Amino acid sequence: MAESEEMPELGRHALFDGVAPKALNALQAASVLRPISGGEALVRQGDDADALYFVESGRFRVVVNKVRTVAHIETGEAVGELAFFAGGKRTADVFATRDSMVRKVSRKAFDEIAEQHPELNAAMVKMVSQRLAVATARTASISSNNPRVIAMLPAGNSKLPDGFLARLADAFEALVGGDTPVVPLDRATSESADAGQYQTWLAEQEAKGAYVLIDGSGSEDWGQMVCRNADALLMVARPGQTDPEPNAMEMSAMRWIAEPQRALLLLRTSADKLISKSSEWIDPRSPKLHHHVALDNDADFSKVARFLTGRAVGVVLAGGGALGCAHLGVIQALRQADVPIDFIGGASAGAAMGGAIARGMSVDETLDQMEAMFIHAKAMKRLTLPIFSLLDPTVFDSELRTRYGTKDIADQPINFFGVSTNLSTNGLHVHRRGPLWECVRASGSLPTILPPFIDKEGNILVDGGVLDNVPVKIMHGLKAGPNVVVSLGDPHEIWRTEALYNDVRGRWSLLRDVIFRRKRKVEFPSIVEIMSRSMVVASRMASKEMLGEQDILVNPPIIPNMQILDWHHGRKLAEMAAEYITEHVLPTSDFTDNFTK
Repeated sequence: MAESEEMPELGRHALFDGVAPKALNALQAASVLRPISGGEALVRQGDDADALYFVESGRFRVVVNKVRTVAHIETGEAVGELAFFAGGKRTADVFATRDSMVRKVSRKAFDEIAEQHPELNAAMVKMVSQRLAVATARTASISSNNPRVIAMLPAGNSKLPDGFLARLADAFEALVGGDTPVVPLDRATSESADAGQYQTWLAEQEAKGAYVLIDGSGSEDWGQMVCRNADALLMVARPGQTDPEPNAMEMSAMRWIAEPQRALLLLRTSADKLISKSSEWIDPRSPKLHHHVALDNDADFSKVARFLTGRAVGVVLAGGGALGCAHLGVIQALRQADVPIDFIGGASAGAAMGGAIARGMSVDETLDQMEAMFIHAKAMKRLTLPIFSLLDPTVFDSELRTRYGTKDIADQPINFFGVSTNLSTNGLHVHRRGPLWECVRASGSLPTILPPFIDKEGNILVDGGVLDNVPVKIMHGLKAGPNVVVSLGDPHEIWRTEALYNDVRGRWSLLRDVIFRRKRKVEFPSIVEIMSRSMVVASRMASKEMLGEQDILVNPPIIPNMQILDWHHGRKLAEMAAEYITEHVLPTSDFTDNFTK
C-alpha cells in the first residue's frame, strides 16, 4: 500500500468505517492534538459549535444545564457532532473524567476536506443518525452507569484505618463475583508511578471492566493524579476524632469531581456507638450521599459496595394511615429473608414507618410505638375548634418529638427520606436533613385534619400524599439499584357506599347524634376517609408507570373494611403482610432476579 493510503490513527475508530485512508490522512493532518485534564471542560453549553472533536484516549461526561449528566463519551467517539453539523450552539457542557487526549478539527478544515472526499460527509451523517437513535436510551439509562475508578481520600485530618482499602475491596469482590476484577491500589506500592504509566495501567484495567479502588492520600502530585482520573470520590471521615474542615486535597478533588459523583463515609468504631453531628462533615463537601459505617460490622462495607456498584436495595412506602402497618410486615419478611435495606423512604404513614426503621428500631418496637401514640395516647382523636384543623395536634406533636427525637435525619444509621407537599413552592418537598420528627409530622399533615407544619424557612408543608403518595421517582434520583415499592390496598378495589347524598346530616342533627353517640345504619363517608382516598387515587393509577426495570411493586392484603385510623388492627395487618410477602413475593423470579444477585 502506498504511503498516502496507509491507515492513519483516526482509522482505528469504527465511526470512520468505509472512509478512504486518503481522506482520513487529510483529516488527521488538519487536526490538532489537545490534552484535557480530568475535570476540565472541553466545550461549554451555549458556545459556538465551531470545532469537532475525536476522543483519542480518556473519557468524558455530558452535562445539561449544569446539573444533569445525560451521557458518557468513550475513546473512539466524537464530541459535539450534533451541534457542529447543525451549525448551532453547544447544547451541553462536556467535562473530562480522566486525563484525556482529543483531536480537534475546525469547521473550515472539515468543510475543505469533505468537499474533496464526499464519503466523509456520508460517514458523519451515519454517525449523527446513530447518535440520535440512541440518545433517548442513553439518557434513560445514565443512572445505571456506575463509577469504575473510585478515589478514596481521608476527610479533614482523618486517616484511613489500617486495612480499610482491603476490606472494601473484599466487599466488592463478594458482591460482583469472579467475572469482574476488583483492583485495590494503595499509595505505598504505586505513588512512584508517573502520569503516563498510571494512565496506561488505568486504561488496561478499564479494558478488563475492572473496579479500581485507589487510596489517593499521600503526596500532592499522587493525590491530584488519582482524583483527576477518577469516576467517583469517596471521602472517609472519623467524626468526633478529627476536624471536619476539608483538607487541601479534598478541595482540589471537589473541583474536578462533581457532587453527583461524591460520597462521604462516616466511620465509627462500633455499631452501638451513637451517631451525631454528621452535618458538620456533610455541609462543606456536598456529597450526593453519605453512609454510616461501623468498623466492627462487615455488613456496612457490603452496603457501601452496593451503593457504588448500583445495587443498593431501596424500600419505598406509600401513605395510608393505620394501613401503613402493612409496611412493617413487608420489612419483617425482607429481614427474615436476609434482604438488606440500604435506603428507605416514603410519604405520610410511609415516612412514619420508614423513619422508625431508619432509626434502627425493630418491627415490634415500631408497632409498640404506633399503638402507644394512636391507641393509648389517642393522638389523632382530639377535636378542636375547626379554625386551623379539625384535630388538636398538641399530643400528636409531643408524641412525635418524644418517640422520633430531634436528631438530624443525617444522623440515622440507615439512609432515609420523607416527602411532604410544599404549599409555598407548589411542589414536592424532600426531607433529607433536619429533625426526624419534623419530617414525619410534615409528611403526615393531612390537609384540614391536622394543621400544616411550618419549617424554619417559613415553608407551609402538608401531607406528601397530596402530590406523590408512592415516591419511587425520588428514590430513583437518589440511588441506582432495585426497589421494593409498597402500595396500600387493592388497586382494583372499587369504593362505593350505600349512603345517599340526602343522608348528609345538617349541623343540629349531626350535633345531636354526636352527643348521644348515635350511629346510623349507613354512614356517609367521613372527611378523613374522603381526604385519604382522594390522595391515593392518582398514585395508584401511576404507580406501575413509575417503576424502574429492577423495581417490584407489592400490594399486601388489607383487613376488610379497615380504615386509616384503625390502629388497633395494626399488628394483625403487619402479620398478614409478612405472610403475603414470604409466600407470594420472595419466591417469584422477578424478586430473585433483582434482589438476590
